[in-house]
Amino acid sequence: MSLRIRLLLLSLLTLVLPWAGCRYARQMEDTLREGQEEALLTTARSIARVVSTETELLYRDPSFSTQFDSKAGDLFATEFMSPPLLDGFADEWPQPARALPEGAFGPDVPRLGLYRQALYAFLSVSRPHVVYENPVNEPTVNTDRVVVLTRDTEDKEQAWCISAVAPGPIIARRCSVGSPWRAISEPELDIAGIWRATSRGFDVELRLPLRLLGTHLAMFAIDPQGMSTHAIASGRLHMASEALRSKLDVYAPDGLRISVVDTHGWLLAQAGKVFRSSSDPAPLGSEPDSFYRIALGRTEEPSLAYGLPYGMWGRPVDAARAGKEDTAWFEPANGEPSTVRAAVPIMSEGKPVGALMVEQAGDRLLLRRDAALTQLLNFTLMATLIAVVGTLAFAAWLLRRIRRLSRAAATALTPEGRIEIRMPDTDARHELGDLARSFAALLARLKEYTDYLQTLGAKLSHELRTPLTIVSSSLENLSHEQLPAETRIYVERARTGSARLHALLTAMSEATRVEQSIEQAERTDFDLAALVRAAGFSYQQSFPQHRIELALDDQPCSFHGAPELIAQMLDKLMDNAVDFCPPGKRIELKLEREPKHFDLSITNEGPALAPGLENTLFGSLVSGRKASTERPHLGLGLYIVRLIADFHGGQASARNLPDGEGVVFSIRLPRQSS
Repeated sequence: MSLRIRLLLLSLLTLVLPWAGCRYARQMEDTLREGQEEALLTTARSIARVVSTETELLYRDPSFSTQFDSKAGDLFATEFMSPPLLDGFADEWPQPARALPEGAFGPDVPRLGLYRQALYAFLSVSRPHVVYENPVNEPTVNTDRVVVLTRDTEDKEQAWCISAVAPGPIIARRCSVGSPWRAISEPELDIAGIWRATSRGFDVELRLPLRLLGTHLAMFAIDPQGMSTHAIASGRLHMASEALRSKLDVYAPDGLRISVVDTHGWLLAQAGKVFRSSSDPAPLGSEPDSFYRIALGRTEEPSLAYGLPYGMWGRPVDAARAGKEDTAWFEPANGEPSTVRAAVPIMSEGKPVGALMVEQAGDRLLLRRDAALTQLLNFTLMATLIAVVGTLAFAAWLLRRIRRLSRAAATALTPEGRIEIRMPDTDARHELGDLARSFAALLARLKEYTDYLQTLGAKLSHELRTPLTIVSSSLENLSHEQLPAETRIYVERARTGSARLHALLTAMSEATRVEQSIEQAERTDFDLAALVRAAGFSYQQSFPQHRIELALDDQPCSFHGAPELIAQMLDKLMDNAVDFCPPGKRIELKLEREPKHFDLSITNEGPALAPGLENTLFGSLVSGRKASTERPHLGLGLYIVRLIADFHGGQASARNLPDGEGVVFSIRLPRQSS
């Protein structure tokens, strides 16, 4: 794994900060939620105890609380916030938010509602042919009409006959109880409504004063054609309690909504509203679907369709109607914010007679928490981003210096064998600077040692030449004396060894002389191709035991340099090729013209170079020859070749032939040598 990746992973540890912030915020939110739930439950318990002391506010008849049965035809009239428009259409009548209990609401069941001491009713009648009232005939005889029958707690019954002379305003008259339901009074002006003809019959929309109604209500239509009746509704009339709503208004401050339902879920009273205070902050991310809320893992229940305005069914009301306390949090819906709802049972004589629910905006406290959380997470995420970017920038800076130092160390030893001691960042006052200075000191000591080895030949030649001359002259004088034959053999051997030592000293000092001659050499313009061609012809005559081939450019090759040094370089390369090329094998001398340089090469067949020798072959005192007794080899020939190539700004290299049956020595010389 690269250093950059490791530093990046290390910088990602700063993500612990936002994670810890989320954990803390989650714990804080749980604590706030529990506190708000408990506060709402306490409020609900207190109000429920007050309501339980006045159960007469809940029901018009105490028996209603245990005997409500929608299947038996019991009816419920909820309290409306605004009165429906008496126009014969049901468009403005509020629809339930969910399916109501079976039989409680449908096309054949009248819709009932309360508003300011008046009962509103909307009913539909199917009739293939409608007969309207004829003012000439006796009213309500042989006409389509609707009868409204009520009965109070004392079983006293009253009936009203609803008819019309045409689609439009209705005519309401008190009528006798029982067939034929004949009108017995003048029109009742307190009862108003509209009769509207429809494709399936007719619709009637009524407003009746509550003072005319009892505890039971029945509605049925009379068909004059068959003289039959069609019951539209018949049962006990349950309705919301205006007195209870007035009582709840006292306990419903701003932002709090209190609802009371009976044991069957019908809404008896509701007071207050749920809203978010305008003074509460609304920071970015405060809504339930925000990024931070998702990061907290906080999920809320979808807002349930309670069935309002007619009743309330679902959590937590169902638990309270069953006698248990419960709380729940819900998502925003119908223009309201996220809400928390607490419901408790209303107890009377040890039994639940209803349920009371308190609702409050769930984010009133959490909004302030979200504001702090947003700042915390923004700060920590920004800190993490800065840390990651800073770490990556530092990693890039560090890697650039390490790579530069690595390149300098890799190229400290040039292919020509020179040592470059210049290292980058040696002035830096940090660990990389210490490392660069250590490398520079090591290379300086290595260069000193290499320079010592390179000058060792000249030093030895200077120190040994005088004593060797004395030995050689002494042996020469001794050879002129009268010596026994056996002694003369040893003298000749000593003279031969002395001659070889002289040759060695000469070879060792040759490099020094070449360096000096190079420094003093003068550059001139000459034809490089002519010089190589003349040298090639000379080599063909000097080494007839080898097949020396020339591959030269026919065109002149103008070159600026020292021709005598180029000739000396060719001699060293040819001597090396002859030494390693077996008799009869091929040696090729080649000169190629390139756009920016000349390629001069000598290829000889024979043994290949040992692995790794290509990079050190042109160094001082380096030789690839095996031990030989013919003449000494100190490894200075190719070193001199490299010195001459460097003088001309060129480059010397060696490589094996692809088939491994020979070696190529190449010299690349620039066209404009400096």
